[in-house]
Amino acid sequence: MPHARRINFKHFDWLTFGLYLVLVATGLALIYSVDTAHGSGGRFFYKQLAWAALSLAAFVAVWYADVKKIRQWSSLIYLGGLLLLAGLFVAGKEVSGARSWYRIGGFGFQPAEFMKLATALGLAKLLSERQFDLRQKGAVWKALLLVGIPAFLILLQPDLGSVLIFGAFLLVLYREGLNGWYLFLIAWVAFLFLLTVKFGSTLILLWLGATWLLSALVIARQIKRHRRYFIYLLSLFMGASMLFVAASHYGYTRVLKPHQQKRIALLLGLIRDEKGVGYHLKQSLIAVSNGGLKGQGFLQGVQLRGNYIPEQHTDYIFTALAEQAGFAGAVAFLIVYLLFIVRLFMLAERQKQPFSRIVGYSLAALLLFHLLINVMMVLGLFPVVGIPIIFVSYGGSSLFIFSLFLFLFLKMDAQEKFIF
Repeated sequence: MPHARRINFKHFDWLTFGLYLVLVATGLALIYSVDTAHGSGGRFFYKQLAWAALSLAAFVAVWYADVKKIRQWSSLIYLGGLLLLAGLFVAGKEVSGARSWYRIGGFGFQPAEFMKLATALGLAKLLSERQFDLRQKGAVWKALLLVGIPAFLILLQPDLGSVLIFGAFLLVLYREGLNGWYLFLIAWVAFLFLLTVKFGSTLILLWLGATWLLSALVIARQIKRHRRYFIYLLSLFMGASMLFVAASHYGYTRVLKPHQQKRIALLLGLIRDEKGVGYHLKQSLIAVSNGGLKGQGFLQGVQLRGNYIPEQHTDYIFTALAEQAGFAGAVAFLIVYLLFIVRLFMLAERQKQPFSRIVGYSLAALLLFHLLINVMMVLGLFPVVGIPIIFVSYGGSSLFIFSLFLFLFLKMDAQEKFIF
């Protein structure tokens, strides 16, 4: 193992690893509290503990592995991930209305989690090629296609939450030179979709038409040079926006399932369904408010002990934290998690090799999206889409894959000279 021996532990970032251990330990404590309060007999806790031990064993394996070959295998890993996603439509197990899992006996595996790592490696391989330049239009579409293909396969399962997480790769692309206009267009599309759901397609189409007319009049009066060019661009932009509004109305009413429509409508204040789809939100908000400033104490809390919150050990683990540790504990947890993410961004930025930098940025961006969407979901600021907090929520697939993801990046960072 000559390659492994060149790497000294003194170059290893123990601060990041320590923060990782704190997050995993916090997750285990919270899962234990939910298990105990719900009378599950430690079923979820011991499974998560086993996955945590397996993840630490993966650290040893990664440390003595020849990581320089990861770049060489990245394309195969990406293609393997796509095959796993495609295989779900034949051999996948349907859970909660989505065909997202492989089940072998008591073992479950969610390919979408592996695909996040595979996409990061595939994107890093593509962007680090010498001839690749995101300032070229063809290159942009290649990168977007690489991210979009797995996102589309996951959407067909359907798993809308995981698809949203793939938006994290836009931050990576932006760091590597993607024009900011692409981010503006994506934000504009999301804005139009929400407006269409909130106010209806007819009203939004009328608003866009009026804006189109008034803007054209202003251009005609105020701009003398290249007037036709600006009017042409305005017409193209507004026309495309109106087509998207029509498509949004069709997609919301005909493509999304009823429970997905209700979650978005609930977020926008169009319905109040506290006994149906709004039940999760109501109970989670009660749990957060019950915590007060200092919390009810470990294993205490009305919502926790009463088992009022479904799936509290996974997507709603933050409510267990907020009720037991209070506002102060929840803020302390968020500070630690954000410090962990910021540290990863810092490590990524100091990488000399583009491949390592892109892997690090992908990891940090994915963790950030998971955290923000989950907390906003629990607080009613985002639709319920089933997104866990990585390293904290129950889930063996996500814990192991993201631990492996982290260890690979820390190994890259620890090397004095990373040679491909």
